[in-house]
Amino acid sequence: MINHFMPPFRLLIVVLLTLGGFSSHAQLYDYQGQADQAETAAYGEDGLFVFHSTNPDKVMAATHSSSETSSFEWKRFNTTTLQYDSLFTHTGTAVSRVRLDSLYESGRLNMAVEGLRVEVETNQGDQEVYTAWVVIDTLNGFSIDEYRNTCNQIKLEVKGFSLRDYQYYNLAALPGDTSLITLENDMSRFEWRSSENVDIYWPDAPLYEGDRLLGYIGSPFQMPYQTSDYYLTIENAFGNTVSDTIHDVEAKAVLADFAVKKLTPEGAVVNYNEDAINEALLQILVENQSENASVYQWVGFNDSLNILRGRDSILWNYEGETPTEGDIPSYKPGRYPVRLKAGNDYGCQDSSTFYHVRVDSSQIDSALIPNVFTPDGNGLNDLFVLPKAGNLSGGGQRGIVSMKWIEVSVFNRSGELVYRYNGDPQEWEGWRGKVRNSNRDAAEGVYLYVIKGRGYDGVMHENKQYSGFLYLFRQ
Repeated sequence: MINHFMPPFRLLIVVLLTLGGFSSHAQLYDYQGQADQAETAAYGEDGLFVFHSTNPDKVMAATHSSSETSSFEWKRFNTTTLQYDSLFTHTGTAVSRVRLDSLYESGRLNMAVEGLRVEVETNQGDQEVYTAWVVIDTLNGFSIDEYRNTCNQIKLEVKGFSLRDYQYYNLAALPGDTSLITLENDMSRFEWRSSENVDIYWPDAPLYEGDRLLGYIGSPFQMPYQTSDYYLTIENAFGNTVSDTIHDVEAKAVLADFAVKKLTPEGAVVNYNEDAINEALLQILVENQSENASVYQWVGFNDSLNILRGRDSILWNYEGETPTEGDIPSYKPGRYPVRLKAGNDYGCQDSSTFYHVRVDSSQIDSALIPNVFTPDGNGLNDLFVLPKAGNLSGGGQRGIVSMKWIEVSVFNRSGELVYRYNGDPQEWEGWRGKVRNSNRDAAEGVYLYVIKGRGYDGVMHENKQYSGFLYLFRQ
């Protein structure tokens, strides 16, 4: 016998047939096809039947090729004498069946590999001889222990597990050639599962360190973050399986993870989208999505250009699970990384950095400055105003972005000032066509507007592209 690491043993029975090969006339067979594996022996003349030891229906049967009532003498191959010893006789039946478990329990069979022969004679004296090898495959049980459980590696050791090959004789070559044929029994399946459905690093690969059989549950590239039970199923070459479970394997690794949210001026919390309009002053929030951590350190870094200008590299920091709105300052134009370091009592740590919180540079889009409006109170085009966050719903282009203040002046054709706004652009409601914000309507005609201002990034906007002619009409 040859020993290997193989799935725990369960008895398999293998039978070999003679009489013109493994054909429809070789009438020594597994009754009702109950063998777990059936094939022709390597030397091609006899049948080979494998039964799992846990199979409750390990039954072999013989029938004369004529299907007539016959006498059956069952024999067992003796590996010492290389002859057949008588087991028992059945008479007066067309089908002779034998339960292999009964033969093993009575001690008439005692080896994992047994050669069976049946000599069949009909009432008319027609004789036939059938031979087969029977293998009972047994998988031994095993246990699972923690071999290594650290912040970046979980290895589980499979103890007490082995596989064995089976051997039988080439009956066609006896008595001259007594060499044995090996029926190899390899591991065909090695599968880990988890009670928490965690991602297992190598769920189907048996690995060896010396003589240790290991399962790699986690590695620095992929760790579980939940305490879990782990189930191992091993299957051998004959489809025989054995399983075991290790309970409550504690996860020690830490995953640092978070999402960035944006607080709108209306107070709604939405997902941060770098491709959207994100204008100053931008208020962000963070959603802590870390796993298996108990200690948290947040750092909001400054924009790299601000650092080059001599400002602090850290804009804000916070120790705790999740900073609130009051813990994070509003952002001016720039690009700002945010980093989270997370750890636990095992000393395990992880970090994650978000690149970047991007805030738009200041802008007055001259292409969006209207050149005509009709302040007649019908609700359509009643105001001279630029699109901005305060008067847009559902997004869209903005004529004013990240501006700290603006000054809007409107002059008539005589150069007289008829309207001025100076202040927060988000609070600018627009010119309603009144003279100096009185109740007196400005006359229809052409006006000159001049817009200037300063952005939150310190940029002054006051060149000539922000002036032009405005047409006022009334119906």
